[in-house]
Amino acid sequence: MKIQGGTTIVVVLRELGFCKGVIGMDQSQEAREYLPGDEMQDVRRLKMGGFIKLKEKDMYALRLKVPMGNLPAEVLPKLAEVATKYGRGRISLTVRQGIEIPWVHYRNLESARQALQEVGIELAGCGPRVRSIVTCKGKVCPYGLFDTFALGEELDQAFFGPRQLPHKYKIGVSGCPNSCSKPQFNDVGYMGQVEPELKPGLCTGCEVCVEACEDGALTMQDGLPVRDPEKCIYCGTCIQVCPLDAWVEGRIGLAVFVGGKFGKHPRFGYRIADLLPLAEAVPVCGRIMDFYLAEGRKGERLVGTVDRLGVERFKEAVL
Repeated sequence: MKIQGGTTIVVVLRELGFCKGVIGMDQSQEAREYLPGDEMQDVRRLKMGGFIKLKEKDMYALRLKVPMGNLPAEVLPKLAEVATKYGRGRISLTVRQGIEIPWVHYRNLESARQALQEVGIELAGCGPRVRSIVTCKGKVCPYGLFDTFALGEELDQAFFGPRQLPHKYKIGVSGCPNSCSKPQFNDVGYMGQVEPELKPGLCTGCEVCVEACEDGALTMQDGLPVRDPEKCIYCGTCIQVCPLDAWVEGRIGLAVFVGGKFGKHPRFGYRIADLLPLAEAVPVCGRIMDFYLAEGRKGERLVGTVDRLGVERFKEAVL
């Protein structure tokens, strides 16, 4: 595969900070002609910066950073303008709540990027780095136990960026055990939990909660529901269905999953903690990343590192 017309490519790479040591340029026409020494490496660098090479010759997709799948409504006209002017008038939604503008010719990459920057839209890269944070709707949803958008924003501010890791690093957050955002299949996944507490004086023994519990965690004893902590998944259904508010929220926290992934060889993540305080989510994610940087091998997903070194050693280091 040959990349043509490299002046544009050089400008984009330089703007993204990937051009150091790649090429020396002066003002002559000859020097502005780009002759890549490693064309595939140049494509990888563009991919790191959010420009995804398409199968069609000379065409790229711009991958936009859309934190937690949210964009202000006022930027949508600019997306339509860029897609129409520099692409083919199409906008694609990705499985990780992102947006891509496909079929942008390499000569228009920098112009399209600058147009998006006018309304504050940055690009989201690929490669061995933290990818865009995926969350469910959190407290917007009737089942949400905490503000997933707020935690997603904290994680995004702390970790999203060009920091080089052994492999891709995906983070997912769900607001309850329904797990709509599939945190178990991310390198790091957080799932909302609530520990229900019973106010016996308000309970009439109606057994609505017992019938509603799909996990058989509640049984009636002496006219009151009793919770089995070994069966309880901390979903909060008993709290939601109680007609007299006898069940109330106790601790709210997070189940922590590590090492999940999709792809050719999908893995369900290790569950390493339950009811982790919300305030610990960012520090724990940081310790996981530090462990991965120190112990992970190039090209090895986090689950490979954990498998190789042992989950108990991993837990001791990060919790």
